Amino acid sequence: MNTVVTILVTVLIFGLLIFIHELGHYIAARAFGVGIKEFAIGMGPKLFSRRGKHNLFSVRALPIGGFVSMIGEYADDREEDLDEADRGKTPLNTIPVWRRIVICLAGPLMNILLGMLIMSIVVVSTPVLGSTTVAGFVDGSTSNASGLQPGDKILEVAGQKIHVIIELNYFIAVDGIAPVDVLVERDGEEVLLRGVNFPVSEADGVTLANVDFAVYRAEKTAGEVIYQAFWQSVATMELTVDSLVDTFRGRYGMSALSGPIGIGEQVGEVIQSADGAAATLRSLGSMTVLISMSLGVFNLLPIPVLDGGRILFYIIEGIRRKPMDPKYENAVSAIFMLFLLVLMAVVAFKDIIGLF
Repeated sequence: MNTVVTILVTVLIFGLLIFIHELGHYIAARAFGVGIKEFAIGMGPKLFSRRGKHNLFSVRALPIGGFVSMIGEYADDREEDLDEADRGKTPLNTIPVWRRIVICLAGPLMNILLGMLIMSIVVVSTPVLGSTTVAGFVDGSTSNASGLQPGDKILEVAGQKIHVIIELNYFIAVDGIAPVDVLVERDGEEVLLRGVNFPVSEADGVTLANVDFAVYRAEKTAGEVIYQAFWQSVATMELTVDSLVDTFRGRYGMSALSGPIGIGEQVGEVIQSADGAAATLRSLGSMTVLISMSLGVFNLLPIPVLDGGRILFYIIEGIRRKPMDPKYENAVSAIFMLFLLVLMAVVAFKDIIGLF
């Protein structure tokens, strides 16, 4: 039963994120008058389709993606190949470049906005919010020997400004593996603590520092809720970008990459370990925020077949004042599509092995 629930919840999360992403492209395209052939959720054979006033809507068999098919999206699109209902509509490749860039940006932006909305709901529903002020130290702590004291409000770690506890935990984890400078507010004054040591551990070949202290509760006022919702959203996106950069630098190995199968396993762990329905929903909400933000940021990478790649092609077109040769554009896109498919297969294989 737990397996069925896990699969359903995972499909629901991905379905929501894909729908919101494609809805962003769809709304922007419609706003600029671009003709749309189909708005599809899922890939593969059609399970259901219905023609609306402006285009075809469909649900497809495989819940692994979705798309908005626009007229003139590809250079080799021809009017005579269109269905009768789609002829005469404005092609994408005839509108100004900046509008095409906006259409590409709209999908990732919707994922980021959805992440911010869900984060706000999570914060509002969380009974206890953590501050960034040290309350006391745990057994085996080392940072207290380096000068950190109860009552210190942590302002910066390794020069990175700290607004909320998730930033505090993250920057200590990634930057605290070596002695690190910590700026605190103590008795109303800023004090810079140099070379603060944190306990370090290793898991799956990745070395991380551990936060060795507890923090005070933050008073849950309306202002604090708004502050936490905003900065936790910003921090999540910032941490997503930072983690992505570190992955490309080789800090994290293949173990750090997860596809739908790996994420599904994490969803199952959340469902089983959370204490009560409310806690489960908050944990799933926090996971959805991270996935949504990651999807938005990842799609902005300047890689052909992603939104960022399309934006790169449009920028080149704007500079050259003419579109790229479709032959080269299609060849580059095909190469990167093959690369992404291989990467997805490798990650899926790794996730499947991890189930046993």
